[in-house]
Amino acid sequence: MSDPLAHVFDPGNGWSTRIRPHLTGLPPHLAELVLHLAASDAFWNWRYKVDTPWKRRTKALLKADGADALVRRAVRELAAGGSFHDQGDPEHVIREIGQVKPPSPARPLAIGFLLACGWLRADTDGLSADLALVARKNSQAMDTYHRVDHEIAGAAFTALGDLPGSAAMEELWDLHQRITPSIHPQRVLVKSVKRAAARLGIPADEFAERTVPRHGLEPDGTLTVGWIGRGALWWNASVDAVITLHDTGTVTVDWSDDNGRTTRTTAPFRTPNGYKTPLRTDSITLVRRYAQDIAKTLAAERARLASLADAPDRTWSWHDWSRHYRDHPVTGVVTRSLEWEYRLPDEDAFRPLDPADLDAGGAVPATARVRLRPAAAG
Repeated sequence: MSDPLAHVFDPGNGWSTRIRPHLTGLPPHLAELVLHLAASDAFWNWRYKVDTPWKRRTKALLKADGADALVRRAVRELAAGGSFHDQGDPEHVIREIGQVKPPSPARPLAIGFLLACGWLRADTDGLSADLALVARKNSQAMDTYHRVDHEIAGAAFTALGDLPGSAAMEELWDLHQRITPSIHPQRVLVKSVKRAAARLGIPADEFAERTVPRHGLEPDGTLTVGWIGRGALWWNASVDAVITLHDTGTVTVDWSDDNGRTTRTTAPFRTPNGYKTPLRTDSITLVRRYAQDIAKTLAAERARLASLADAPDRTWSWHDWSRHYRDHPVTGVVTRSLEWEYRLPDEDAFRPLDPADLDAGGAVPATARVRLRPAAAG
């Protein structure tokens, strides 16, 4: 007897090979689910919108016994290794540039499983973490290179936005900060974050502080841009430059020429004489625009933190303050320019926060509450 699911697999795809044993010999109701999910390409396109009848049918099929576990297993395997495209080697960034590969017949099934995750009844067994890992690997938000797949990343973003519970929200906060706006599905990520935050009733002030972009900056405030195989993995530019956000609040760009000479410029980040060539023009424009965007984010954060003077009762847990203020590469610059204080649970008065704690080297108890010192605000 022929396998009715044979056409949804791809013998040349690692994820398809790993998941096939779990999709073989399924009862009719689960086989129907798999076939339905494998048709996701007819209802999911570059606009990242799910067809309502297809979504309604998916939800109905997910109620069957065994469907929940099957979907979770498929996504867990999709998060493993090199994700769908089986690539996690930084050297692939060189070999793949300009190459167009035919789509795998298993790709619609992978997208279907991802979308179905958002309609499961509970976020358990690390489901949101698996979805976030799939999203990172397919949107190049990792330290090592993985082949980018916008539709797969968009499906993971969408599922996280639909998934109930706070764990998915935490993953979305992190993705929103780290995913570069230059990738096509970033817009669906923004919509997913807004949708999940609205569902959970996240206040506007918390939403603002948790969605400040990191702009790809390292903890030391730098972003290295380089030719293929150098600099940020998600940005292959025909120029060598380092964008730096300094603790002084100044943004600089260090341009390196073919002779190894480096010239530093500040806003409006013009390049040295003779540096711009036809090959570099587009990349130079992108670098300058990126530096300008960092400066704009910094200015917006200065204004936002200054407005905290109007909310003297606003406090943060030590964990949240460290994550969203002290350790953020942009917000942290403003944070270190202000005076903060903290209070322990058994104390009534606040005490000044030592500068060492602003540099992540102090020893404030994790139970502390932090606030902007009222006299120093603004």
